[in-house]
Amino acid sequence: MFEKVLDEIKTGNQKLTIILGSGFHNQALGNLSILSNWEVLLSKLDNGKNLSKKYTLDFEQILVNQTNNQDLSTNHNASKIEHQEIKRIGKFLEEEQKWVLSQPNRFKYPNLFNPKYVSDVISLNFDHIAEELCKKQFGLDKQIKWQNKSSFSEIYKENSVSSIYRCTSFRELTDDKGNNLRFWYPHGSILRPNTITLGVNKYSRLVSDTIRIRNHFKKNEREKNENDLTWFSQIIQNPVLILGASISEAEWGLWSALVYKKKNFSKPSNLIKEKLIFKMMSEDESKTNNFWFDPLFKNRAFEDQWNLLQKMLTD
Repeated sequence: MFEKVLDEIKTGNQKLTIILGSGFHNQALGNLSILSNWEVLLSKLDNGKNLSKKYTLDFEQILVNQTNNQDLSTNHNASKIEHQEIKRIGKFLEEEQKWVLSQPNRFKYPNLFNPKYVSDVISLNFDHIAEELCKKQFGLDKQIKWQNKSSFSEIYKENSVSSIYRCTSFRELTDDKGNNLRFWYPHGSILRPNTITLGVNKYSRLVSDTIRIRNHFKKNEREKNENDLTWFSQIIQNPVLILGASISEAEWGLWSALVYKKKNFSKPSNLIKEKLIFKMMSEDESKTNNFWFDPLFKNRAFEDQWNLLQKMLTD
């Protein structure tokens, strides 16, 4: 199925949207890096004590414990502790990214994000490693800047600190053929550490922001007959490829977009317009019927899938 969609992309104007998770790091760095393993990352804050693998709540527990155990002379409230810990996480990830980029040969699949076939990468990671690798592989831009071309740019000033303005901002590189590739960071970015999404409140805000983005998308579609350019619109309008992401139930912001895409095209008259969502799955998962996703490839190990996809997206 994916092969057919890719053939259509190569002969037409359609391009892919990739949703990128930490599995991208796992295939290059293994499971002991803070870039590929939530438990390892949160252990930097709490030495791995009492982690339940429900990492949103684990982060909240760490904040409560650190607030309880601080010196009386400090006496910060939990929100102050949260701000400090998110800054620390941003710093840890920034240092890890710098180390990883000093040895780029670890990443064996440089053409996964070929701008000839991929228009958008929605990164669920906080780091910019994929972007930096693409910049080296394809980009001519010496400096990539944040941009916002959504309807929210008409409401908020440029570089606003509003969560929804930052969530709908992207970074774009252009290859030597003039193909553009946008990188979106709806979960936040180490370049803007205060946007990093951890904990219950920020995940809740991501859901409400996504609903608001969806409402703007529909309003622009209805009143102006034009695309409101956001990560949400690129999920709705393009074929989607999920790489290295399990999409757990905690991802309510992302699930809001994926469910809406499915519902939006559920009428019989709309089915022909639907752009499918493909997911890189384990061999066992690919054998089951998944209501939301089609398997990228069936009955193949992850390493084989990365290799095959690399070959398919190479000119």
